Amino acid sequence: MYGAFIFMGALFGVALSVTVGLFYVLSLGGDFQASLRDAAGQLRDRITGRRRYQPQVTGERRVETDNRVRSLQEELRVANRLLEQARGEREANDQQARQGADQVRELQQAVLEREERILALESQVGQYSPQLQELREQLAERTMQLVQAQRQARDLQMEIEVLNSGVDVVSQ
Repeated sequence: MYGAFIFMGALFGVALSVTVGLFYVLSLGGDFQASLRDAAGQLRDRITGRRRYQPQVTGERRVETDNRVRSLQEELRVANRLLEQARGEREANDQQARQGADQVRELQQAVLEREERILALESQVGQYSPQLQELREQLAERTMQLVQAQRQARDLQMEIEVLNSGVDVVSQ
């Protein structure tokens, strides 16, 4: 029983190998007999290792190969066009990134300069704070003196008016 299964498996393997080989021969295209000869030569060369497989060169060109070459060339042109487009976009992005980095550096420099100016102004404010306090005290003192001088001037004005009215009374 097991022998029958082994025989059927071997038969299936041989049939599968022959089918795959035929599909390969048919995929080469062109005349079946020439394709079969090319496939056999290629198999022999691979097994024996005598030489690399080189397909037979005939005077006629295969139409399928020409179309395939043309389509591959067109794909290559499209790929090159896309590559150039991507390269241009990358260079534009690099240029924008460099410009952005330059702007960031300029802004950082401006921020540093302004921070230095703020620190300088804060130190000047710190230096002038005692002088400002002293000037405020002087202003308050002089304001008090001015208020006293105005009060004395009013008092003197009153005295002068009282004296003038007393002189008017005496002179009548």
